Amino acid sequence: MRRAKVPIGPLTAASTCALFTALALLALLPSPLAADVVVAGVPLPEDVAIAAPPTTPFDHRRLLGAWVGAWEDAIRHVLIVEDIQPSGEAKVVYAVAENPWAGVAGAWHRHTATVWGDVLKISKTFNATYKLGEPDKLVGIWQRGSSRALAKMTKVDIAALMAAGPHLPWTSTSLELPMLETALSEDGKPVRLEAVLYKPKEGGPFPLFVFNHGSTLSGREPKRFREPWSSFILANLFVEKGWLVAFPQRRGRGRSDGRYDEGFASDRGLGYSCRPLRSLRGAERALSDVEAAIDALRQRPDVDKGPLLIGGQSRGGLLAIGYGGRHPDQVLGVINFVGGWLSETCSTAAIVNKTLFRWGSGYERPTLWLYGKDDPTYSLQHSRENFDAYVQAGGRGSFFDFPVPSSTGGHLLVEWPEHWSSRVDQYLRAIDVPDGPQPPVTSSQP
Repeated sequence: MRRAKVPIGPLTAASTCALFTALALLALLPSPLAADVVVAGVPLPEDVAIAAPPTTPFDHRRLLGAWVGAWEDAIRHVLIVEDIQPSGEAKVVYAVAENPWAGVAGAWHRHTATVWGDVLKISKTFNATYKLGEPDKLVGIWQRGSSRALAKMTKVDIAALMAAGPHLPWTSTSLELPMLETALSEDGKPVRLEAVLYKPKEGGPFPLFVFNHGSTLSGREPKRFREPWSSFILANLFVEKGWLVAFPQRRGRGRSDGRYDEGFASDRGLGYSCRPLRSLRGAERALSDVEAAIDALRQRPDVDKGPLLIGGQSRGGLLAIGYGGRHPDQVLGVINFVGGWLSETCSTAAIVNKTLFRWGSGYERPTLWLYGKDDPTYSLQHSRENFDAYVQAGGRGSFFDFPVPSSTGGHLLVEWPEHWSSRVDQYLRAIDVPDGPQPPVTSSQP
């Protein structure tokens, strides 16, 4: 019997704690580990058996067997489809790896799933939907409440899996969590910023897409400051096009050095301040962190020295617009997801947000603004008024809004690419970004 431990490192720390907490709930009861085979931290039952009734449709037969991948390219996952009846009822083994960083024990469970056409779905306390893609590939989407995760799955020989073969294709990207050396300093000490990087497994240097995170809700929960934020659902779309996607964590966020200080009240226990001066100073500090992170990223040998693409979620979307205005020669395009700085619960939100968006109005190329309906943080009317202020100040862009099938409203639009990905593709074509993997870079531009 083979037992393996997953080390605490890039494969464990890259996803958000919210995702880890949700995945922990999958292990409703401890599995009988004494009878398991453990493959790279993923426990599996020893009595796996694949059945293929002669009347099984072709698409169903393609689903039968063992599949390996990783949720968010971080949490290893095995799906074994043992049997599919002509009615579409399937018997599956669903397993996830242990995750010491999040305190999640590895677990496996047998479930009854439903198959129709080239799609298999498990519906329990969570939903996991898998769709056949290219030969021997599945794309899985896991969902529980407002939490979503993506896995790119590859079919493998069941005997090789159970023998714990060393070269199983767990991940679809190269994932790194470097500490970026920056020119920032605080209290006389240099400041390093953590980044979560997803990039193609081969080739390079790659064009750079920097995506900036948002705030931490009200700012009154310090434990959230140390949760790194990234989105493999977003990154995957751009890695497939040949981009290196970087999620820099600003000062005091994730493992980054320094103090998280983006517009707090004088009593930090009260969270973010509504006072305009404090908000503007916090945004200025955050933008300097973005500038420092990009300066460091552009020194990497795997990063193309040409213009970059920049985007962000919530406060990060506003910072992306601001960076474009301050560094127009560096920026190929800007994608703003539900951007803003102060929530509308602040009476000063309109003046602060419009002021900050005007920072980016000097960017002369088109920008893309993507917003979700029923957003409790920024209503569509408020966000359209911010966009109008940006355009009136000289900025260019297109504004789109989308429904988000989430109980928490439209602020999590970024996790629903089935709604916005076509608009992003149109935008990339409009700014002359090639569709598909980028060619090798020959630029000598510093």
